[in-house]
Amino acid sequence: MAVLCCLLAWAGPEAFATTDRGGTLVGEDPVAGTPHVLDGEVLSVAQVGGTIVLGGTFTRARNDGSATELPRRGLLAFDAATGQIDPLFHPDPDGPVNVVVAGPAGTVYVGGEFSRIGDQPRLRLARVALAGGTVVPRFDAGAVNGEVRDLRLRRGKLWVAGQFTRIGGRRHRALAALSARTGAARRSPEVKVRGQARKGLGRTTVAQVDLNANGRFLALIGNFRSVQGERRVQLAVLDLRRGAAVTSFRTRFYAAPCSDLYYSYVRDVAFAPSGSYLVVATSGGPGLPGSPCDTVARFETRGTDRAARPSWIASTGGDTVQAVEVTPSAVYVGGHQRWFNNSFGVNSTGPGAVARQGLAALSPVNGLPFRWNPGRSRGVGVGDLLATDRGLWIGSDTDRINGQLRSRIALLPAGGASYPAVGPPRRPSTIYRVQGGDLVRRTHRGSRSGPATTVPGGGPDWAGVAGAFVLGGQLYVAGRDGSFTRRAFDGTSYGPPEPVDGADGLVPLLDWRAELAATTGMFYDRGRIYFTLAGSRRLHYRYFNPESGIVGAVRLVASRKAGGFAPRKARGIFVAGKHLYWTTASGRLRRTGWSQTAQAARPDGEATDVGGPLVDGVRWGPGVVFAGPTVRRGG
Repeated sequence: MAVLCCLLAWAGPEAFATTDRGGTLVGEDPVAGTPHVLDGEVLSVAQVGGTIVLGGTFTRARNDGSATELPRRGLLAFDAATGQIDPLFHPDPDGPVNVVVAGPAGTVYVGGEFSRIGDQPRLRLARVALAGGTVVPRFDAGAVNGEVRDLRLRRGKLWVAGQFTRIGGRRHRALAALSARTGAARRSPEVKVRGQARKGLGRTTVAQVDLNANGRFLALIGNFRSVQGERRVQLAVLDLRRGAAVTSFRTRFYAAPCSDLYYSYVRDVAFAPSGSYLVVATSGGPGLPGSPCDTVARFETRGTDRAARPSWIASTGGDTVQAVEVTPSAVYVGGHQRWFNNSFGVNSTGPGAVARQGLAALSPVNGLPFRWNPGRSRGVGVGDLLATDRGLWIGSDTDRINGQLRSRIALLPAGGASYPAVGPPRRPSTIYRVQGGDLVRRTHRGSRSGPATTVPGGGPDWAGVAGAFVLGGQLYVAGRDGSFTRRAFDGTSYGPPEPVDGADGLVPLLDWRAELAATTGMFYDRGRIYFTLAGSRRLHYRYFNPESGIVGAVRLVASRKAGGFAPRKARGIFVAGKHLYWTTASGRLRRTGWSQTAQAARPDGEATDVGGPLVDGVRWGPGVVFAGPTVRRGG
């Protein structure tokens, strides 16, 4: 019960697939004036006050607009506003820097594979002052006998992740908590990370960690099989208020193997700002739909599901995603990927694939890309992403973003394109029905319906429409010819139609076109188009991003017959509030509960008649029926 309570407290308003809240993306044109890192790779980006600190494998840099090269081995600091490199900060570690994390009082913690830094002996871990780049003498963790891969600071504790077994003479395998002030290894909390994802292959490693916003929960990924004695393959979450006990969150998703070249394929993990979900990025080679390989996946952190499935999976079709950063508006990802929405691609474009070279902004609701597409020269990939008030910092091993020279570090500015909040109505105040080739509307409240009003012409040829829904002031129409269009619609007049074909640019999504022609009812809810098909006993869905017009490549199943709802017999279907409505062949309007889950929603509860010949004297079906905008009197 204690675990359940803490997880429910952890979950925020974004829990269970979120709602379409709307948001603002960063811009696509990088900010001018950032410095140029001239070799190697930027692996980590941190902000300390008004200073940006980079860690990596580089040795040279220069200011923008200058031809003078500056030696900067592994560490570099520059002014976040002007982009000018700090001339006095060059600690020059003698090995790669994997991670930099902001510390207190103008300092930065540095982890990697070095043995000296700032002319002082520090084996793989140090704290460095930004003023002059000197090592803070009081912080000394002693010998770390393996690579430090990641760091996080929380309330006087520095969490250290990597491929070590001892720190400062104490036994700590892959994860340890140190005193943030002195670097001394703490006896408590002790975290036991054991095993390998594929037994006997590689060394036990915690590759990346992330803290939720209030610092209570620590997510870790890497090459391990158990944490604190409980089976957790490649992904676990710790509750730091309960002595670093593992939470009840557990998934088998990353127990599945990918290519034989990879014994561990998880690459990055990040919490949403609310902490209600986390996102994991992977490599591993192309896999079948539903595979964890070369994907980005979202997991809800609410509840006590002991075998959590992803809420959504975004597939590249065979390319690695190395970095992920979650904001309220988007899941930003970077790697050497060429495509997304590519579940059927095998190092090639499959049906529905869209080009997103090196960078992408995915919808938090369903993982489908937004139109945002600056593109970057791919190289090995993106070492780190950091969202700040000024925008999104991108550290990588390549030189160009959106065709502009920004060598290995770039800032995409805040205040880019916005997208509106959308969703189904809270109640079916006005219901539209195709009748005799015309579209008519009636007000509806409880089981009482108003008189029918014919909507003026100028819209679709309703005789050729298989399904329709209204979303964000747009009427979406599925044609019996396999077309999918949208147009402005206010209940009385129509705008011109435009195709919704964001997933058809590279390889047409022909299965979706065939489904449109066979649709017997459809509606949108929380990032998904739900639909019934002639002769099918299932309620199906595909992901849909209204901002980009991209439809998900994979058809999924929400439910079979449930809650009195029989998909094979339903004709017009729509959702309003917490209820699913549909019409029957005899003209009845029925409803049942509509229950949200992490992956989709489903019918739930007994079905009741809320309209029809015996209730309100109106014959509601069969045919196209949807809830739409309420029109004021005289409209």
